[in-house]
Amino acid sequence: MKSVFDFLGWFPENISTFGGELDALFAIIWWVCVGIFFLTFGLMAIFMIVYRNRDGHRGYNYHGNNILEIAWTILPTILFAGIGLYSNEIWEVTKYSNRNPKPDVEILMLGKQFTWMFLYPGADGKFGRNAYTDRTARADMSATNPFGRDSLDPAGADDFMVENQFRVPVNANVVVRGSTIDVLHSFFLPHARVKQDVIPGTWMNIWFNIFKTGKYELACAELCGSGHYAMRAEYQVLSNADYDAWLNQKSAEIKGMNAGVAEEPAAADTTAPKSM
Repeated sequence: MKSVFDFLGWFPENISTFGGELDALFAIIWWVCVGIFFLTFGLMAIFMIVYRNRDGHRGYNYHGNNILEIAWTILPTILFAGIGLYSNEIWEVTKYSNRNPKPDVEILMLGKQFTWMFLYPGADGKFGRNAYTDRTARADMSATNPFGRDSLDPAGADDFMVENQFRVPVNANVVVRGSTIDVLHSFFLPHARVKQDVIPGTWMNIWFNIFKTGKYELACAELCGSGHYAMRAEYQVLSNADYDAWLNQKSAEIKGMNAGVAEEPAAADTTAPKSM
């Protein structure tokens, strides 16, 4: 049975390498807030009882105390500055682009009312020309080509797009480049302790390393319209062998489709010749 004092036990299971540090930071801030709450309202209750209206007691004006006023200004300043300094390192590690590790896997992501779209670089691990790799390709983004892919770039022949089928390998540095094509969305992996707003017109860097295989929730944590409640999916963390197999399968499917289109013969002209 979970203890009411161990509130982290009610959180989704942590599966990311930096999740423990974020949980510890959350716990510190939580208990600081709890302490301030009981201190503030405890003093209020004491003053309401001790200085309540009673017969034979006369109220008087109190013009303040400089020492007390300086103390309750300086002490919170020191407290919040300390929390800021303590949290700075984990904030930089999780959010600063220059602190992102070298990616083992790189994936492009687009939010759209009300679905998640992902572009994978295929078995070769390299993207072809698209709206992320070349900003000029953003003009090519459309309903049928949301990532602005250049179909003539051979490097992108095995790139493939999926909707709500997010797959990542275990024990790998995964970097997601995220954007949206309509409104503000928030890419939220609660088990991996990842939450990042993504904005139309720009690409946000999101990274994580998950140490446990399984199926987990992917959600949008930003109110993005009437169908916001349905903008959720299940993502899978696969073993490296299973991930490579899935990647190869998808790349082969795309190559097969492209080859079928390229090799499709022209339709025969069966129209009877006109008589002279």
